Amino acid sequence: MKTYKGQLKLDSYGESDDVLFISTIDTPLVEALGWISGKKAIVRYCVTEKQTTKEESEDQFLKKLMGVAEVEFNTRYSEITDYLWTDEELNIGGHDIIAELKSYIGEWLILEIET
Repeated sequence: MKTYKGQLKLDSYGESDDVLFISTIDTPLVEALGWISGKKAIVRYCVTEKQTTKEESEDQFLKKLMGVAEVEFNTRYSEITDYLWTDEELNIGGHDIIAELKSYIGEWLILEIET
């Protein structure tokens, strides 16, 4: 099991704006999770208003998802217009984790992943 902890934030990455990061890693969250792409995964996460331990957060909201992980982080360019957009996708069992986590910007995340 691998655990990620940190404050959720949006930041720029290359030419992309509003990319999801957690405060404790320097790369976008989706890029850091590329290792689970195509694997069956169990993902548990808890979001709290301030930094907590796992034990302290157990009475807070805990979500558990299972399924095949679809992970993609790619920047799209055109020879004519240069930068177009960035794909930032993290789906577990059909659940859009990026959309869910972006609704908690500024809050503390504990994310556990088993493959």
